[in-house]
Amino acid sequence: MATIVVTGRHRPHEVMFLILSAIVGAAFAAGAKPPTTLERLVAPWVLWTWYLLLLSSGVIGLVSIAISDTYRALVLELAAMHGQTAAPLLYGLALLSTGRAPAIFAIAFYATWAGASAWRGWQVWQGMRGLRQAGEDE
Repeated sequence: MATIVVTGRHRPHEVMFLILSAIVGAAFAAGAKPPTTLERLVAPWVLWTWYLLLLSSGVIGLVSIAISDTYRALVLELAAMHGQTAAPLLYGLALLSTGRAPAIFAIAFYATWAGASAWRGWQVWQGMRGLRQAGEDE
């Protein structure tokens, strides 16, 4: 019996992080307070930059899912992956700069998230390059 594997442009974990980013970014930008321990560890500009990167990259990534034009969808997805790389990287570096040992797990989580988003961005870039090359060959 053959195994059927269904693939698509959007991996479930990517969609989950885009939805989570949009919700968390919107909630914090609308006034929800982060845990006070996090709020005290980093400067307010870091928090606001993080909020806006989460919100914008989440919304842009979700919009890319709804677009039927593959190339334009990939352009938006790549933009979202830039934000999805920058937001956790910024926050992880801000936590790292505090020098607090209890933040190690959070730093590792954010670094992994940034790395996964950068990897996905590279994959999207390769897909866009392939589409451009296929268009030139026609």
